[in-house]
Amino acid sequence: MKILMLRPSYNPELSAGNHLAQDLIIDIEKDGHDIELITPVSDKFNGLPGGYKDPCKVHRVRSKLRGNNVLIRIFRYIDTSLSMYRLGKKISCDIIVTHSMPPLIGPLSCVLAKRKHVPVIYWEQDVVSNSIISTGIGKPHSLKQRCMFYIALFLEKYTEKHCTHIITISEQFKKFHIDRGIDENKVSVIYNWIDTNQIYPKNRKDNKLFDDLNISREEFVVSYCGNLGVPQNVEIMIDAAEKLKEIPELKFLIIGNGSRENAIKRYISDKNLPNLIYHPLYPLSQACDVYNLGDVGLVIGRKGTSGNGFPSKTWSIMAAGQAMISCFDVDSELSGFVRTGQCGISIQPDSSIDLENAIIKLYDNRDLCKESGKNGRKFAMKHADRKNATRKFLDTITMVSSL
Repeated sequence: MKILMLRPSYNPELSAGNHLAQDLIIDIEKDGHDIELITPVSDKFNGLPGGYKDPCKVHRVRSKLRGNNVLIRIFRYIDTSLSMYRLGKKISCDIIVTHSMPPLIGPLSCVLAKRKHVPVIYWEQDVVSNSIISTGIGKPHSLKQRCMFYIALFLEKYTEKHCTHIITISEQFKKFHIDRGIDENKVSVIYNWIDTNQIYPKNRKDNKLFDDLNISREEFVVSYCGNLGVPQNVEIMIDAAEKLKEIPELKFLIIGNGSRENAIKRYISDKNLPNLIYHPLYPLSQACDVYNLGDVGLVIGRKGTSGNGFPSKTWSIMAAGQAMISCFDVDSELSGFVRTGQCGISIQPDSSIDLENAIIKLYDNRDLCKESGKNGRKFAMKHADRKNATRKFLDTITMVSSL
């Protein structure tokens, strides 16, 4: 079977979720199928580094538009999506697997599939229309926000209607589609996964990143690793670090990139905190070391963001044996996993005070912290195993291709 995959990013560029595509491609090709991938690249992309080899044929497109304000980013998304579509027309395939970001590639993939007379699977990682409201893009209830919301909603509904099948990442998202009138048989839930053989608890003496970041192996580390965008209210972590700066051997660590990277760095600089370190994302090959830096790993999302995403870092934190603090909607599946798996502490989003209290609880009770980490590892191995998830994904592709 020949699979054409369209994605918003891919290795060697650093972006949350790239490991999912890498794992899926490797496991599908091991099963004897062929994949071609189309993806945009950022301004920072300078070609493949020495020694790097793609696991499949990858076509990379680049927009000539530069800048990071919302309007330019929208036009860049349009430009790259159209480039991906034009390139896709030239590639023969038996099925298309497309993505929810950027918002245009879902609808364009449906048009492409109809043109090629092949099925298309919509791999939904984000509900963009929800995120426009929940993350406050544009002033609340402004004309700009309403326009962006209805455009995103139109694109989502078009993709829902015209794709052959939807693979989404939570039961909450599946219910969202069913409530919008989609046949439940058209939607499968496959949670984002983690390779627990690649991300695992590691002894600190063997982790060289402590030396790279000048962090003592005796310190208690609270870490955030991932995207620095609008949905992630990372400021509450920085505010908590400011309030707790007098506590000995308590260190805060932010490792990330994203659209708000410069704003976050300025916020950190203004606070001038001796107990907080920032570093850009490390390559995927160092993920195990990264997720073993913290005694505690944070998942942070603004109120309402559980309706438009499920952070894949959840499974990396658990697989590494970190205790977790979920600063996320308390009624979300993610926070529910933390509670039922006894993997850490679930708190209300957007509260630096609640975050301070949760950190102090784990700092003061190291046995609870360690036990929560062990529970998280067990939970990840049971519920987010790579082999089971990619097998289910491939079975879904096979099922859809036979329709």
